[in-house]
Amino acid sequence: MRLAKGAGLLCSPRWMVLLVLTATPVLAADTTGLAPDMWTRVRSVEPASIVLTPTASPPPPAKLSLRECLDLAFRHSADFRQNLQQLVDARRALWVADQRAFYTAAASDRREQSPGGSPETSLSSDATVRYEATTGGTVTAGAGTGTQQTLADVLAQQPSLTLSYDQPLLRGAGLASSTYERIRSARVALATQELTFYDNRQDLAQRLTGDYFGVLLARGQVEIAQRSVDRAKQLYDINYAKFTGEGLKKPGEVWVSQVAEIDVDQARLSWEQSKQDMISRQQDHRDAMSGLLLDMGFVPTGTPELTTAIAYRPQQYDEETLVPIALTHSTQLGRLELSRQDTLAALRIARSQHLPDVIASAGVNDLGETLNGRTVSTGWFGGLRLEMPLFDRSRSEGVGRAERALSVLDQRRVAAGDQVTREVQRQVRAASSSRARIAIGEQSVALARKNREAAQGMYDEGLSDYLRVLDAEDRLVQAERSLLQEQVQYFLTTVSLRRALGEDITQGLPE
Repeated sequence: MRLAKGAGLLCSPRWMVLLVLTATPVLAADTTGLAPDMWTRVRSVEPASIVLTPTASPPPPAKLSLRECLDLAFRHSADFRQNLQQLVDARRALWVADQRAFYTAAASDRREQSPGGSPETSLSSDATVRYEATTGGTVTAGAGTGTQQTLADVLAQQPSLTLSYDQPLLRGAGLASSTYERIRSARVALATQELTFYDNRQDLAQRLTGDYFGVLLARGQVEIAQRSVDRAKQLYDINYAKFTGEGLKKPGEVWVSQVAEIDVDQARLSWEQSKQDMISRQQDHRDAMSGLLLDMGFVPTGTPELTTAIAYRPQQYDEETLVPIALTHSTQLGRLELSRQDTLAALRIARSQHLPDVIASAGVNDLGETLNGRTVSTGWFGGLRLEMPLFDRSRSEGVGRAERALSVLDQRRVAAGDQVTREVQRQVRAASSSRARIAIGEQSVALARKNREAAQGMYDEGLSDYLRVLDAEDRLVQAERSLLQEQVQYFLTTVSLRRALGEDITQGLPE
């Protein structure tokens, strides 16, 4: 068989059709059983290109909105880069698993001596292409030079050509084939990693949102403390003036103190305590800012201005409406569904091992054994090979193991669904309670301000002592702090609720 003839055989229309039909791309993650809109949301957060080159920690910008904070963290966070690396690894693993064409080349140079004979040199080379179909079939094409004694003879010989197709008919065919399972497993692994990446991204976003609003809360506490210091100093100045007459009495006038010395001391003590509290609040603010910058991957220096403000936008939530949405979009249930696909595949393959192993083979060959530069053997082959399993404990145990794993996995899905339901209910109730506390807090702040003004008026008229003013001032500060904390907590609760519903919490954030 000449080279041109062999080349024509390898490129014949029938074989080309077979190769085209079995070469359909499979490079996509398996989304079977997952909500389409959830998968769209998961895919939308994946970066098109990933850069893992180490970089120095950058200094923080002068101003930061919450959205800018998240965008910068996704680029600079050291911990988040591991999630990016795992996503790249899963993508590349699928690319490797989808390899179905394998190319090999071999050459041999051997010198040997038989007993009583003279040393001889043997040279040979061959090349093989093997294509594995997802149905389990294998197409193999090869070309070899045969064995010669000199390199010139090897290059001068006509090649031996072979072409064969092996197809398992029962065990190892179709969905149970090793090629299909290799690709399917890699697809499921990529889908699982994409869900994990989405969750890790949401975890980072939720943590940074908490850090950001923690800084805003600390800053608000500083502002409340500063107002308390200003009011305490003003009251001290008034009491000091009333006690000493400085700035109040006229030249030559005999001054009679309008307040007791204890009131002056109490006012001074209140002022000093408010300054102490403000120093503590300032330290809390600096610590919260450092934590935010570190989580972003920035140098924890400086105090950038945070431009997103604390805004209270109350909403009503209905448990019965939200629970089905959460169950449909839960990434936890999605990962369990993908695990179930793996378990079903293991069960399918384990059951197939009880079937007879029937392999059909067919092909043509040119053995390429040469004498004086001519091929001496050309032919074809075809047939069936049958292997009947009789008794093997490991095969039976493989089926039982897969069935038990499937039962446990189904129970885990039930438990995970209950957990998702509970989390949604918990966050809805937390949001409802927070709204109620905010309404009470707003009333408390208004009443505390009114009470403080009344206490100050009574003290100015001499109708009460200064302790009532201090008590009213403390109640006002506590009411303002409590209201601010509840407003921040309500926003963070709505973020947790959106996480429980499977939403992308980086969308719809306050500017």
